[in-house]
Amino acid sequence: MIRSVSLPDKKSRLQLWWWLGLGTASVAAGYLAQMIRLPGGWLIGPLLVAIIAGLARPEHPRVSSPWFIAAQAVIGTILASRFRPDVLPLAAANWLPILLAVTATLGMGLGSGILLARISPIDRKTATFGTLPGGASSMVAMSVDMKADSRIVALMQYTRVVLVVLSASLLARFVLHPSGASNYPVQGIPSGAISPHLWRVYVPTLTLAVVGAWTGRRIRLPAGGLVGPLILGIVTSGMGVLVPLWPFGVPQAAYIIMGLYVGLLFDGASLRQAGRLIPIILANALALMAVCAATGKIFSVLTGTDYLTGYLATTPGGVDSIAVVALGSGSNVSLILTVQMMRLLAIVIAGPLLAKAMLRRGPGSKFS
Repeated sequence: MIRSVSLPDKKSRLQLWWWLGLGTASVAAGYLAQMIRLPGGWLIGPLLVAIIAGLARPEHPRVSSPWFIAAQAVIGTILASRFRPDVLPLAAANWLPILLAVTATLGMGLGSGILLARISPIDRKTATFGTLPGGASSMVAMSVDMKADSRIVALMQYTRVVLVVLSASLLARFVLHPSGASNYPVQGIPSGAISPHLWRVYVPTLTLAVVGAWTGRRIRLPAGGLVGPLILGIVTSGMGVLVPLWPFGVPQAAYIIMGLYVGLLFDGASLRQAGRLIPIILANALALMAVCAATGKIFSVLTGTDYLTGYLATTPGGVDSIAVVALGSGSNVSLILTVQMMRLLAIVIAGPLLAKAMLRRGPGSKFS
């Protein structure tokens, strides 16, 4: 007996065509951004496409969590393969500037949140979680647990992430330049003859990414999908066991997914709902970025690195997004990761403590 096969309904077909159109436009935008040598082009292009698509369609699907975690895992292994052990003596020798950069950025984020709460309808707890830089998804998750307004926190965090990623990419392409030539090309099959035995590297790399992401999330590391594979990859490459390597197309796909994930968080309904808070949120993000840029200059002088490295190390964006920009900029990725990861850990640890010890539980946000 032949079983009847149910065809997808009209809504499912439209959604499928929407994703196909969005994917095609994202690949084209990413390729164009890469062609004009925009650092992080495979993330920037899809990010802009996703923002436009999200604002144009009131109700739209978003990138599901498993795809986002997979993209984080791939990026984490790529960063591990770019980690240079020679940064460790540099970090040890410059521990004070690194500590000052982390502390200053944390203090500026906290102060910015307190000031924002004084001059806007946003309550102090929500404002603080919205302005603490470095871990957007972690701050949104913690804001739910701490009874802050997670809608405002998400809007503030991802607005700043978009501004930081766009500005960092443009500055790295047209204004700031590393002290040396770029040695962080898009990862893929290395130049020269293609070995038929590369699968012996790809399979262990895939295993490392899966195990690292699962472990990172299991033990609740901040940004565990990225940090788990990053730490595991650094250990395996440092021991000479495995230097992670992906075939061409996999890193680009991960960057596209990351761009779509962030871009599709924006929609017309949420922006209309925020209303008069949007100019305040934008001004706050730009002010924090400007102060962090000044901190980056001081950091570069104290450590003797180029300003592009100092800027990317201290800029208040998400560690995963900034890492993608850094990979294509020719800057010192290892030093940038050291500062960004230390700040991320400090903020994730300090966030709940600040909410409990320093912030009085006041009335909820007046955002409605």
